[in-house]
This record gives sequence, C-alpha cells and structure tokens, in this order.
Amino acid sequence: MDQERFKCILSLLERHELTLRERQFIEAVEKYFHENGKVTDQQESVLEGIYREKMWIRKAFFSQSHLLKDPSSKAA
Repeated sequence: MDQERFKCILSLLERHELTLRERQFIEAVEKYFHENGKVTDQQESVLEGIYREKMWIRKAFFSQSHLLKDPSSKAA
C-alpha cells in the first residue's frame, strides 16, 4: 500500500465512528507505518476490511435515509 492510499483511507476512517479495537489497530498501524515506511500485507488487509465495512454501512444508511425522505415513497 502506498503512502497516498494509506493516508486517504485514514482520512476517510476519521469521519466514521470506530470501535475501540478499530481505533487501537489504526493507531498501531500508523505507528508502524511511520517507523517502517510501509504496512504489512496483513495490516493492509485488515485496514482495507475496516474501510470497506464503514463504506458499506454508510451506503446502506444513506440509501435507507434517502428512501425515508423521498416524497414519492410515502403512501397516498
């Protein structure tokens, strides 16, 4: 994972509510990245998984809230 992708994912995850374990993991990966200039394949995989989960939740929530606000979806 290159530095640009790493920073992009971290930036997007900062906007989402994270569990304590997710925050701790991300902090550990950030520290490792700053010390070593890279992340391991396993760290990258877990980080991408957290990112995909948060994006899925966001899309599901947006779709649901959009349907609730859509006047054409209300019963007549």
